[in-house]
Amino acid sequence: MPLGIDLTQILLHMFNVVLLFTGLYVILYSPVKKIMKQREEHYKEMDEAAKKNLAEAEEKNAEADTRLKELDAEISQQKRKASLDIGTMRSNAEAEAKATANKIIDDAKKDAENQKQAILESAKKDITEMVENATRKVVLSGNTSEAYDMFLDNAERSDS
Repeated sequence: MPLGIDLTQILLHMFNVVLLFTGLYVILYSPVKKIMKQREEHYKEMDEAAKKNLAEAEEKNAEADTRLKELDAEISQQKRKASLDIGTMRSNAEAEAKATANKIIDDAKKDAENQKQAILESAKKDITEMVENATRKVVLSGNTSEAYDMFLDNAERSDS
């Protein structure tokens, strides 16, 4: 062989290299490739699960927003109803208070009129008693003509 190159040695080295690469491929590359594929599938599954969870969360969030809007509308409706009820109750209470006040005023007027009548009756009785007493004194004193003249004088003065 020229230049000291042995063709069998080269072929043996090439065979060894091919055998080494084939062994390494079978022993290392295939399992690593298999593991990498499994990891990729695992991460794809995790990504899909995350997207699914995100979609569910967005759907629930949209439902919650809808429910909140419905609740806000219901609350505002209940507030309006309560406001109307309060207004009705207030007007009823005012009307009742006015009716009660009018009744109290009417009762007070009636009571005052009754008291006035009682006072007038009492005054009439007192005046009658005083006139009777004065008449007795005049009659008992014996100067009826003088008393009569004084009465007429007093009556004339009060007319003028």
